Amino acid sequence: MLWNMAFLLVIAGALYLALQRQLDLAMQQFREDLSARQGHGQMEKSEAGPEIEEAADIYGEMLRKRALQGCPRYLIQDEYTVSELTRSYDRENGQGRIRLLRRVYRQGIRPPYEVALKAVTDSDSAVREWMARNSPDLDYRHRTDASAPLHPERNLVGRLQQDADPYVRAVLYENRHLSTEFRMGPLGDFGIGCFRTCAPIERLAMMRNENLNLELVKLILDLRDTSLHLEMEERTALAKACLVNANVVQNGRRSREMFPAGDDGWGNYTVSKDAAAIWELAAEWRADSGVPYMAFKYVQAEDTVKARVFRKCEKALFRQTILESCLPEDRETLKLGRADADSTARFIAYGRSMLMDRREIEETLRREKEADEEWVIEGLLKNPWLGSTARELRSSAALQ
Repeated sequence: MLWNMAFLLVIAGALYLALQRQLDLAMQQFREDLSARQGHGQMEKSEAGPEIEEAADIYGEMLRKRALQGCPRYLIQDEYTVSELTRSYDRENGQGRIRLLRRVYRQGIRPPYEVALKAVTDSDSAVREWMARNSPDLDYRHRTDASAPLHPERNLVGRLQQDADPYVRAVLYENRHLSTEFRMGPLGDFGIGCFRTCAPIERLAMMRNENLNLELVKLILDLRDTSLHLEMEERTALAKACLVNANVVQNGRRSREMFPAGDDGWGNYTVSKDAAAIWELAAEWRADSGVPYMAFKYVQAEDTVKARVFRKCEKALFRQTILESCLPEDRETLKLGRADADSTARFIAYGRSMLMDRREIEETLRREKEADEEWVIEGLLKNPWLGSTARELRSSAALQ
């Protein structure tokens, strides 16, 4: 029994010593790895160069300024600061008042009601116009809840809507910050109700609003629509104005991205669908209206949409405009352009195509030479992807 106990103690001691040795070796290896990493980090820092160190210094200084920034003077609006700002406003002329308002808004502060009221009722229409176009918030009712505003008369949007100058009244509808006021979002009626009650010049201003809803745009472009009660002359002016709207143009550009709305599958579908609808609706307009040209030139769409519209275009100018809007990856549309009857269209397509095999390039060079329109192949010869192959084939004996 005693011998068994002694044997077990010897075995346990040996295991303990072996485990201790393994732990010591592991700790030693860890210290060596840590020293090596620290040395490597210092070496990388020394080799990083002055540019990275300078960028780090700039970033550090920016963080310091942000952490140590002072409180804007007019953040606390009491009797003293309101009086000061009011007196400063009264001493300035029209341009000086605009500069003062811009300076306050840039600090992320809304001017006190007393100053904002002076601005929207200023004798200088330039000041009222600036407020109508740029003020991010004109509602001073200070609601405690949606049904009980404390000061119902302090919504300055209403003041500007009743301005004596029709242009100032119109500018208000371009203010992107007031989109909810005009119910332009999906929680409203896409701005359609407001649009119906607007004067013609106010509708044109709305077409410049950066938050213009695409549902309203599609209604304007739809020649079959009767719900807006528009005469053709007004509809044409509105259509051309909305086609250069920032939101419309940007939506078209997003439609060319792989995932324009990130992981939002419905958003990705909607972006492409809206861009396609704008192209197809614009293509139905008369050529002399200018609407198809504006859409094809300034609004992007997917390759399949461009090709579908291209096939239906009878006017060479429109086909040329579509080709000029093509990106190098628009294979289907550019292929149609290379086979187009119009020489200018072929010239544009040759210059923008990225994928043509050697045989197609050779056949193209021969065909254009036989048609006595060699100037057209200049687009292919100057093509950044295919130009070297085209120049090599053109100088070969077979094409001399």
